[in-house]
Amino acid sequence: MTAAYELPTWSLLPARPDAAFDRLAQTVAEELDAPRALVVLVSKAGQVFPGAFGLPEPWASRRSMPMSHSISKWVATSGSPLALRDAREDPEFASGPSVQDLHAVAYAGTPLWGVHGQPIGVLCAIDTRPRDWTGDELATLHRMADESSRQLRFRAIELAEQEAHAVAVRDDSAAQSAAEAARAAFVLAEADADRARVVARLSTALLSAETLPDLLHTVDRLVRSPLGATTVLLGVAEVGCPELQVWSATAGSRSGPVARLGVDDAHPLAAAMRERQLVAIATPGEVRALPGLRELPGAGPVLAVHLPLGQHHSDAALLVSWRQPRQLDAPVRAVVTDLARPVGHALDRVLLREQRLRLAELPLGPSGPDRR
Repeated sequence: MTAAYELPTWSLLPARPDAAFDRLAQTVAEELDAPRALVVLVSKAGQVFPGAFGLPEPWASRRSMPMSHSISKWVATSGSPLALRDAREDPEFASGPSVQDLHAVAYAGTPLWGVHGQPIGVLCAIDTRPRDWTGDELATLHRMADESSRQLRFRAIELAEQEAHAVAVRDDSAAQSAAEAARAAFVLAEADADRARVVARLSTALLSAETLPDLLHTVDRLVRSPLGATTVLLGVAEVGCPELQVWSATAGSRSGPVARLGVDDAHPLAAAMRERQLVAIATPGEVRALPGLRELPGAGPVLAVHLPLGQHHSDAALLVSWRQPRQLDAPVRAVVTDLARPVGHALDRVLLREQRLRLAELPLGPSGPDRR
C-alpha cells in the first residue's frame, strides 16, 4: 500500500514516560481487556511510547523503538485504523520487532491526529494471543483516540509555550549578566552599560506579560524614560496573511488592533518585518499615517525593528517614534535593536498562550481531529 502521509520530522514528546498518557494506556488495556496498550508517537527518527501499559523491558525503560517493520508506522502513514487477529500470519509484520520483541500477536490501532490534520501517532491495544476484535472494542478504541488526539494537540502547544518561556528566562539571565559586566566596566563603556540596563529591565518586566496589551504597555513604560520615545507600535502577521495587525500602547483602553497594514506596504513597520532588519526614518514626513492612529506620524524620527519568534508561526515588528526631533545615533539604534529579542520572546509566549486558550475552548468533535 502507498503511504498517504509522510512521517513527521520529529516527535512532539520525548522518549520518556508521561503520567497522563500512561494512565490512558492503562485505561485502554482495562477497557479492551488487553495485556498491553501503547500511546505511540512516530517520526522519521523512530517511534516513542509516552504512554505504555504492560510494555516489557528493555522497552519499558527505553520508551522507544526503530520504525522498521513497525505496525504503528502503517497506521500513521495510512491514516487508517488497523485490526489484526494474528500479526504472525501477516507477511508484512511477522518478522518485525513489534512481533518478535513485544510479542504483539493480536493488534488493534487507530491514528492520533495533530493540529494540522496529520497523523502523529497511534493508540493501540496488543494481545499476546490471537484475538478477534469486536466492533464495540474498536469503537471504544476510536473514541479514546479522539480524546487522546486532543490531549496531544494541547500538550504540544503547552510544551512549545514552556520552551518559549524557558528561552526568555535564559535570555533574561544573560541580559542580567551582561548588565552586571557592563556596570563593572562603566567608566570605559558607559553607553553599553546603559543599553544593557534598559534591555535587562525590559526583559525582566516582560516575563509576567500574558496579553498583547500587557506586553505593549510594559514596552511603552520602559522606553519612554531612557529613550524619550512617545509612540510604540506592534505589528503582527499570521503565516500566509497579507496584512499586519497593528497594536498601539497609546490607544486608550482599546483591546484590539488599531489599524492594518499590507505586508508589502512601504511603512517602516511592514518594511522592518519584511526585510528583517532595523529601519530608520529620520524625516517624519516620509512616514505615511495609519488610518485611525492620530499619534503617527509625529514631529520626530522613527525606528522599526523585526521581532524574532521562536515557536509561534507568525511574524512581527516593533516601531518606536518620537514627537521631537532627535538624532538617530548608533547608541539609540543599538538599544532598539537589542530590545527586539526580549520583546520577540515575550510576544512568542503571548501568542502561544492565546492559541492554547482558544484550543482549550474548542468542543471535541464526534470523531476524528478538530479540523478548524
